[in-house]
Amino acid sequence: MAAPDRKPSPLIPILRAGDGMPDRDDLATWHEALAEAVGVEIPHDLFALWLYPASGGVELIGPEALAQDDLPVPLPQPRLSDEGMAKLAAIVERAGYRSVACLPIRFGPSDVGLLLAAALEADRYDSAARETLAQVAEAIAPTFSRIARQQGAAAGGAAPDMASDLAAAWTEARSPRDFFALASEVFGRVVPHEVFEVLIPGPSPGRQYRLGAHAGGPPWAEAALVIAKDRLDLFALFEGRPTLDLRESAVDARLTELFGDALPTGQAIRSLIGIRVASSGHLGDNILVSITQAGGYQEADLAALVRLGDILGPKIDTYVLSSQLQGLRKQLVTLRNAPAHHARVADMLATTAQFAEASRRLAEETRAMLPCDRLTLAVRLSEGDRVVLVEPGEPKHWSDLPLVPIAGTPLGQVLKGEVADVVTEGLKATELIVPLRVSGRIVGALVLAARGFGALGPGDVAPVQQLADLVAPHVELVRRAALLPAPVIAGWKRVG
Repeated sequence: MAAPDRKPSPLIPILRAGDGMPDRDDLATWHEALAEAVGVEIPHDLFALWLYPASGGVELIGPEALAQDDLPVPLPQPRLSDEGMAKLAAIVERAGYRSVACLPIRFGPSDVGLLLAAALEADRYDSAARETLAQVAEAIAPTFSRIARQQGAAAGGAAPDMASDLAAAWTEARSPRDFFALASEVFGRVVPHEVFEVLIPGPSPGRQYRLGAHAGGPPWAEAALVIAKDRLDLFALFEGRPTLDLRESAVDARLTELFGDALPTGQAIRSLIGIRVASSGHLGDNILVSITQAGGYQEADLAALVRLGDILGPKIDTYVLSSQLQGLRKQLVTLRNAPAHHARVADMLATTAQFAEASRRLAEETRAMLPCDRLTLAVRLSEGDRVVLVEPGEPKHWSDLPLVPIAGTPLGQVLKGEVADVVTEGLKATELIVPLRVSGRIVGALVLAARGFGALGPGDVAPVQQLADLVAPHVELVRRAALLPAPVIAGWKRVG
């Protein structure tokens, strides 16, 4: 974020580079206008610009006379080193210029040009003057980047073939993160960027998953990569359009919070383009590309991203379908085994005299059917918003257990009948709650908890509810017994 007292940048003449590569006369005229505009704020006797074409090497933009000096201009790798720029500044100083400022023209992860200002007088370029020159370099960086790519394409012939470049990554990448890192590298040769995000929609409306950061296994397994709708509403961001082009004034600061972990400290996303990718015949997945420079992208860049989306769509589908297949397999195993488990539970409940023992065996049978680490029975003993929590094998009389408030909780919603069931997901555990129903009334709830994000899901609700319906009548018998008044025991009364 800029400091509050930062000086406004000088007016910069614009070089239109979007309609084709400018010729030498255009560049020379623009350099003269830029040098004059900068001289109003920062007096200089030499104002030099060099361009780094994408194909390699260095090209002097101006002044033309400087070409005769054959200066050893440093090359970026992909950025310029302070040592290389210092050596160039020292050579200029030895030529008689007593004040020299040398700055990179940086666009995204690479330096696309070099700016050098020099004056015959000493102490001309203090920190404020260097800040102004840095603003000039930042302002012309998008133009330099585009010219560098245009000249690189002209020197190398055909434009980069993204499909061919991605062919090897298609089969060799071992995880989504590896594959999309290679895709980002390939796309970076066409459109420079600092952030490359691939997001897929989740089973819950509005939620997104950062597939491009997923290290392996089926998606939706890492809670840290899940983005809730209240943090990023992509539907509202795209406003129903298939593409997105955000300039600096429209970029939400939350985008930097979500995706700026790879950016240098203090940098923020200032330009962003995005597309919605056709997945299985409908628009669903999203690719976002951004950079820390304002005005970083033009229509040609968005068109290139659309082409990339057409190439990546089938691969994204592969990862998404893999996730869906994993979920279907899990549900199929559960549904296939559920009848046998339910039959054993029914037999166990009918033949076990003590409910404490029955609940312990119920937990064992549930763990054999589902990834369950904890089973709890929440039982109403009054009409208020309080329940007792019965753990498997609990030996105490239920009336002796403490009452726990549930108002405003997911458990309370289920017991009130406000929702049919609840699945809550946290970073370390997932919880599934279904009601215990008897004669049309809800007398409690069956609560299952499992370690790991997404360990339990909506597909587990049906078999768990069937299990709860088996257990509920037995819970009701114990519950009614707990509500009975304590019996009066006859005995002798002591007299006197």
